[in-house]
Amino acid sequence: MDSKTKRYRIAVIIISILLILSIGLNFYLYYDTESNSPLLWLQSEEFIDDTIIGILRNSEEFRDGEDVVFSYDFDNESYGSLLETYHIRDTAGEGSEFVKAKNLMHEYSGRINHNSKVAIPPENMNADYLLKTYLDNKEEGTYCRAKAQILNEMCLALGIYARKLWVLPLSSLDDECHVVNEVWDSHYNKWIMLDFTNDLYWVDENAEPLSMLEVRDKIINDEFCTPVFSWSDLKDLEKIRQNSAYTFAYYVKNLAVLKYMDTYTVGEAKVYTLMPVNYADKKGLDLISREAVEASPV
Repeated sequence: MDSKTKRYRIAVIIISILLILSIGLNFYLYYDTESNSPLLWLQSEEFIDDTIIGILRNSEEFRDGEDVVFSYDFDNESYGSLLETYHIRDTAGEGSEFVKAKNLMHEYSGRINHNSKVAIPPENMNADYLLKTYLDNKEEGTYCRAKAQILNEMCLALGIYARKLWVLPLSSLDDECHVVNEVWDSHYNKWIMLDFTNDLYWVDENAEPLSMLEVRDKIINDEFCTPVFSWSDLKDLEKIRQNSAYTFAYYVKNLAVLKYMDTYTVGEAKVYTLMPVNYADKKGLDLISREAVEASPV
């Protein structure tokens, strides 16, 4: 056996041993839930509390910004296809603005596949194109930004004040973010957040739905809140919270910076940033005030 062959066999043996050890470790971590392994700690509530919530708490205060007055387009001619082709008024049903939006979200969320790598050009960022292209399409999917656009236009077509917003991490090196919606609900007299991509929203300890800023505030102040699916039974919110650790952590990581548009219509408009004081703004972004974000549109 020449030296080259011997080195090759040794390398194969080493790789095989490492593979077996890796498989064994994964089985151990899966079945030994009492382990103090660092890998399990990364999935624990202690990790969430000690790290990402700490980052969010340090980002609590926002910079001053413009008192932007949002504009909402309820009369766009493109809404006709949403009302006539997709019968969204029937799907929305009766109830408050939040209830109608939740019904729409639940109906369409599972019918559009997810693909975070797709890029939608500006001229195609509208509900009519997106539904024609991706609804019930098992081969293709689209990302949260486009899905939020669909729900927003559906709500506007029904006369509901609706906006889509970006939630982003503090680090400019982390380009992974999320896009969701909020609707103004006249029953609760406030904005309420809906996540079309995941068919969920957030509630407090009394099962009252929350705005995105309310969720952010409650997490920072260590007050109870939890994501819930649109179809969830809300009788045991503590259990829901325990089973939502990943979603909870994902949102906490992405709640440092929020972005809104000044106009909500077919397609997108100018974006304003609700920026924490500790965010390193290297792009000269247009800033919006918290007061503008929380204001009633009515």
